[in-house]
Amino acid sequence: MTREPGDLPDFSQRPIDPRSAAVTEVDMTITMTHSGVMPATTRIAGGLLALALGAFFIWGAGFAHAAALHDTAHDVRHAFGFPCH
Repeated sequence: MTREPGDLPDFSQRPIDPRSAAVTEVDMTITMTHSGVMPATTRIAGGLLALALGAFFIWGAGFAHAAALHDTAHDVRHAFGFPCH
């Protein structure tokens, strides 16, 4: 028997005495159908994209002039709404 989200336990097989203090046994079966593992091609593509983006940032910051970096940081602060002066 497979349960769906929101299903209640099936008590039709045995009557429950409303005077009892607790239910001693409940049939709760959970079936997992998704393993959550990404395919290797997706992981490799994500890793290559992160590598390329990181190399671009390191290379760009390494060869940029200090004034250009300052102006870029200043513009980003204004774009996010942070006051800086």
